[in-house]
Amino acid sequence: MNAPVPGERLNLSAAARRAKRPLGDAAEHFGLVVRSGRKYGLTIDRDTYAVINKRSSFYWKREINPRLWDAIAGDYEDEDHRILTDEWCARQRDDALANFDLNMAYFASLDTTEFNSALSTAVAAQRGMREVHDLNDWKGKRGLYVMVLDRFRQVYVGVTESEGGVLKRVRQHWTQSKQFDRLLWGGVNESILSIDSFRPLDTTRIFAARVRDPFALEHKVIESLPSKFVLNRTFGGRGNLVGFASMLGADIVKTHELCGPGQGLPSTENETP
Repeated sequence: MNAPVPGERLNLSAAARRAKRPLGDAAEHFGLVVRSGRKYGLTIDRDTYAVINKRSSFYWKREINPRLWDAIAGDYEDEDHRILTDEWCARQRDDALANFDLNMAYFASLDTTEFNSALSTAVAAQRGMREVHDLNDWKGKRGLYVMVLDRFRQVYVGVTESEGGVLKRVRQHWTQSKQFDRLLWGGVNESILSIDSFRPLDTTRIFAARVRDPFALEHKVIESLPSKFVLNRTFGGRGNLVGFASMLGADIVKTHELCGPGQGLPSTENETP
């Protein structure tokens, strides 16, 4: 192979560039190859949770709510409210990790038999719902999906209308990570961990259904399960309608009643979450 001319830009293929980057551990999961990447593992881990990112994931103009804009100005380093201060980030990280610990203790307190019974009843009640063993079978198929995280006695109910179907949407959950400034949805003692904070191997079962009105079924399935077993942070429905309801002041936030230290949750000293 000839040596490159000084200053010449090498034309590496995408595959070659990927081959030069360490991609971490890999596993086959629901018919797909999943990788841990360079930041996160294949299962949720406190050490890689709440990694500070000073760039705000929110953007809105002062005219929308001048009073709130001015009240939170001290949380930002810049006039445009794009970069969060070190102090705000430090508080957010401490609160997020405290919430993480409370959630893990909460999950450990839940009964496995009760969880499985509730899930079986909810799935059996929905016509057309079936277990997914290979996500490739759901490529391009729109509908409702239920991600089951058995180790935590939790489920997440979602809907997709994208061309990529259920396969693409589930894979997005596995490859995304919740933005640092959105880790908390409610107070430290009540915020539910986002499904996007969990990693691929945390999902142990998947159910899906192709239905005419998946959003109506989403709400029905969420409400058919005891809330303590559900990871959804909002009530079911179309995203734009949920957002509009929030703007009007409607209470759309779903929470878990978490307890602080010494407030009733069992010790998790010997637990493997």
